[in-house]
Amino acid sequence: MSDRGGIPLTAALILLAVCLGVVDSIIPRPVPFMKLGLSNLPAVICSVRLGFRRTIALNTTRALAVALLTGSLATPAFLLSLAGAVASALAMSAVSRGYPSFLSMTGVSVCGACASVWSQLGVASQVLPGLPVQALVIPVTLWGTASGAVVGIAAGLVDGHLARHGVLSE
Repeated sequence: MSDRGGIPLTAALILLAVCLGVVDSIIPRPVPFMKLGLSNLPAVICSVRLGFRRTIALNTTRALAVALLTGSLATPAFLLSLAGAVASALAMSAVSRGYPSFLSMTGVSVCGACASVWSQLGVASQVLPGLPVQALVIPVTLWGTASGAVVGIAAGLVDGHLARHGVLSE
């Protein structure tokens, strides 16, 4: 896809990510860190289809826009969101080079989700002294793996639908 051809798709993916981010923020959670991460669905597609520059733009724009819309811009939650957005963009862009020959879209998503939760845990440990980081590593990794798998499966379905309708080109 040409660089110019990716601009409308990137804009559409950003809009979708912001909408899903707002929806994700209003879904009740049993534990604060247990957010499904629906807004990462467009980022997974972007990392596989459009590369790092567009993915980092999508993730940082989404984090800022969702924080503005939900009133969390001047809170530690925004720092956690931004850290997760940058880490997941880096991780997904790095591993998406193996897509589709070595890694599925679900695999790309799980890598991004785990990078996100680990970076958020790191930032949280700095913001909240005394946080039992060692006790949280396994639960956040399990949650990142599960939520990344769900988002990755959904991203694969959406990507296939978009490809069938000519929105994406190989």
